[in-house]
Amino acid sequence: MLDTLRTILQEPIAFFDQAIYRVLAVLIGLCCHEFGHAYAAFKSGDDTAKRAGRLTLNPLHHLDLLGALLMFFAGFGWAKPVPVNPYNYKGNRVRADLRVSLAGITVNTILFVLFSAVAVLGSAFLWRSDVIEYYGLSTLVSYDYNAVWSVISGSVAEDFGPLLARTWLVPVVRLSAYTALVNLNLAVFNVLPLPPLDGYHVFNDIVFKGRFQLSRRAFQIGMLVVLALSAQGILGRIISAVVYPAQRLLLLPVKAIWG
Repeated sequence: MLDTLRTILQEPIAFFDQAIYRVLAVLIGLCCHEFGHAYAAFKSGDDTAKRAGRLTLNPLHHLDLLGALLMFFAGFGWAKPVPVNPYNYKGNRVRADLRVSLAGITVNTILFVLFSAVAVLGSAFLWRSDVIEYYGLSTLVSYDYNAVWSVISGSVAEDFGPLLARTWLVPVVRLSAYTALVNLNLAVFNVLPLPPLDGYHVFNDIVFKGRFQLSRRAFQIGMLVVLALSAQGILGRIISAVVYPAQRLLLLPVKAIWG
């Protein structure tokens, strides 16, 4: 947080420039994630989220004030959890709960693939053809190399200016690459089997058939554990261990076609 305050004071324009893209990317990921839960619950017979106005992509219906402020100033945040009533589910409640729990993760995974495709397509025209031929398009969009991080940070024109063919594409590639990264992180984060994350519900439904129930207090403690792991950097290392290989896997067709 101190680093963020220092950046605001020393480089306010750079901070707000980065914050705009970060907020847009996180908003897309979080709002679509929560909409996925609401839609899956509604299709499973529970209209609780719909009656609460959560069956929408309107971010104003999903945002939590503190989560939104942290999203802007600290780079992470959260949305209000979608209210559901499992007793309204039709058919097998455990299967319905599993569908609802997986919905947000599935939506984020789909968005990761779609925005990665946009980032790859945009990068094919952003960089000079000889640069793409020499380094390979997969290298220029890979998290393992500097180019895509330079795009995401907004410094690509300064770092690689002479190698760019169409600088007007930078905002498009930047937002799509950032949004893809955020959605992959959200998917991996939520699949972790820790309460109150979706992964806990998935684990409980598959292993214990939904029989293992925790109290509200236990979920609150679980959230504190998640925040502590995040603050210590442990959660980030776990997520990175999945994010990098996942992107490499997605880029295999790109590497086979364009190098």
